[in-house]
Amino acid sequence: MLKITKMFLIIVILSFMGGLFKVLGSFIGGSKSVFVDALTSIANTLTIIVMYRFFNISVEPPDEDHHYGHHRIELGGPISTLMLYSFTGGVIIVDLYNVFNKQYTVSLLAPMFASIGLIPYGIAIALAKYIGGIAIYYARFTIVEVIESITTIAVASAGAMISYLIDFIGALALTGYLFIELVKSFKEVLDYISDVASKEIVRDLKSILKIYGIVAERIRIRRVSGNLYQGDVVVRLPQDMSVAEAHQIIDSIEKDVKNKLNTEIVIHIEPEQ
Repeated sequence: MLKITKMFLIIVILSFMGGLFKVLGSFIGGSKSVFVDALTSIANTLTIIVMYRFFNISVEPPDEDHHYGHHRIELGGPISTLMLYSFTGGVIIVDLYNVFNKQYTVSLLAPMFASIGLIPYGIAIALAKYIGGIAIYYARFTIVEVIESITTIAVASAGAMISYLIDFIGALALTGYLFIELVKSFKEVLDYISDVASKEIVRDLKSILKIYGIVAERIRIRRVSGNLYQGDVVVRLPQDMSVAEAHQIIDSIEKDVKNKLNTEIVIHIEPEQ
């Protein structure tokens, strides 16, 4: 936990550094593509802070109001990400609309600062992917940041040396890509909360039951958070089996499933017919 906390802190610092260079490039260099890059960088830094907050709450132990723990509270991270980037996209659209058909000047300082800002984001992505879980949503938008930086360096340079229109078209393209990623992430969050059963988990669960010589009558599994699953299983045991024997078998199965599949199950016993 302490290790992950330190990694999140490092990611925040790296995101802030990358965003700072882009903001400077936007204001000093006058590039609209760098402006888009800068605003999404600000949203990016705010996202990791919010995500870290929800992550801390999600790992708290069960209490009187949350009998199964706080795992799903971590969804506040990707939901906040969608909100922040949607707001950012709206601000960008308004700004680009205000300069539509208006000539402006782009300086080579804009792509220079964007190039410097690219370095910390690459490191931040690697760390976010290493942490995994909910940080993957952050990594996705940080990858957008890297793509934006590379594109921005190219179009801002062309905007400074050839025509500002290239810079403006680049800004429009980056904005469009941002909204495409928003739609993709929305679908993923929707899938995340829709209690989709993992076919692999169900298959492996049946294999564990088979080891004990038991065939499930019914299996219901749902993803709670990340790679944590919960569910219930109905099995049939011989009518002449004692309660103690049945308890021992069921207890062993539940422990195996938890240890091997990170899945918490409750087993309901029916007598064999």
